[in-house]
Parts: sequence; C-alpha cells; structure tokens
Amino acid sequence: MIISPKNPDTSIDLSTQEWIPATLDGFMAEMNHIISSCRSKNSMVLFRGHRKREWLLDSTFVRSCKASLFGLPPEARLSSEITGSMVLHRVFLNLFLLKYGVLVRPTPELEELSAKEGIDAWFELMKRYQQYQNKDLAHLKGSNLVDWTESSDVAIYFANCKRDGAGAVYICDATATGKTLQTIPVGEILYKMNEAGNAGKALGCPLLFCPPKQIHCIRAKNQQAMYFAQMDLRADLETQWRLCEKNPGNETILIKLVLPSGCEEDVEKYLVNKGITDKFIYPDG
Repeated sequence: MIISPKNPDTSIDLSTQEWIPATLDGFMAEMNHIISSCRSKNSMVLFRGHRKREWLLDSTFVRSCKASLFGLPPEARLSSEITGSMVLHRVFLNLFLLKYGVLVRPTPELEELSAKEGIDAWFELMKRYQQYQNKDLAHLKGSNLVDWTESSDVAIYFANCKRDGAGAVYICDATATGKTLQTIPVGEILYKMNEAGNAGKALGCPLLFCPPKQIHCIRAKNQQAMYFAQMDLRADLETQWRLCEKNPGNETILIKLVLPSGCEEDVEKYLVNKGITDKFIYPDG
C-alpha cells in the first residue's frame, strides 16, 4: 500500500516513521482509513498492539537474549557495530537452536498427532509458548514467533492494556511483504537455519506462519492470532521491513499508529462495547 494520513492533525515523526494522531477520534479515523485502503486492494492486513510505543518488533526470544546478555529493555537497540557482527548472528542463532532441538522438543503426543493428523509439532510447541508463557520453563523465554492478529480491536486491547503513556498499533500489509508465507514444516526450517548459520549466511526476511492444520486453541482463536517468524535475530521486524520498503517499486509494508495517552478509559469503554474484554482475550484463564 502507498498511503498518507487522512486527518490534517495527524503528524508523522520522520525519524521513527510513526503516525501520531492528536486525539482518540483521530486514531480511530486513521485506523479505519488504513484498513479501508488495504481492503480496496485486497491486501491481507495484520495488527499488533504494544502498550509502550517505544517497544521494538522483536520476538520474545530476542527480548530475552538482549536482557540476559546485554541487560537491555525491550525498547533498546543494539549498536550497528554489534548487529552487523556475524559473531552476534551465530550467538543468537546457536542459543535459539540450543533451546529448540536440545533443551526442548515436541512431546511424543505432539509427534503422534503430527504423524496422524498432519499438524506441525514444532510450530505447535512454539505457539503454546507464545500463548502460555508460564509453560515455558527455559531460561531464554519464548520463540522467534511474533504474535499478530487479524483483528484491529484485539491489537487495540493489547496497546491499551495496563499502559502508562502512549501505546502503539502496528499495521502490516502482509501482501506487500511478498512471498513470505511459509509452507514447509518448522523442523525443516530449523535445519535450514542451522545450515545457513554455519555457512555464515543471513537468514532473510520475516516469514508468515499459518499452517492449515492446527490444534484448536480457544485463546489463539479469540485473538485471531497469526505469526511472523523473526528469522534474522539481530534485527527487529520493523527494521527489516523498512529496508525492504526502500527497494525500487516496493510498497509500504508497515505503519505504526500511536495510541495517544490520556484516553485509556475511553478506549476500554470502546473495547467493552465490542466484547473485547480480559475474559474474551484469555478465555481459559
């Protein structure tokens, strides 16, 4: 998509490329404007909410690595000298492969379901860690999956929940990312990641995961969850997509829409009227 703000009082921060509406009404107007623009060109649009606008589009695993190795919070970036290092590339990748393949593996029950029903056992393991973080007992939490949703209201819920200040909703035109829908099993992807890492190769742009057969999860269903995998663990999704946008002929992939501070109660009332409550988001507790 190629799109500009609808409201004259919506500013754009050129350094962060954030859209900054002045009011909640302006935020909702811009959200509807972006959605309508995507639908007019039959784009697949996905959303992600952050209760802190400063947070990067990093996976939980990368956030955990940055906190453990460098003592960094979710909004902090590593220096370009560090992120450009193949040493860091190998460190992050080897820690990821140490977790997925050595420390944790799909259970025999998942492997049996995989053989009988054709589900992806490794994907289901990672999805479970995304949805139920208390089930992940490893020191480095999460996976390289980043949760997105097909519902703008669900994203607004996460952007507003327990926030103190401005939040943000990321809107991704998944169609503009190109042929990123991953169809081969996650186990094969792990093998390819290991192979490429040993050869000193970068792992490419984020991949969209939406296997046709999945174990029913009421929480993921209500949240209308979709997942982008952060393949190169050194760079957050926004950084990678902004680089793609600079290629000639490429469209806008990502818009970051800031949810203004001071409207938390009004947003909560809006969500309750839409049925988007804590109980809906977390129906199983």
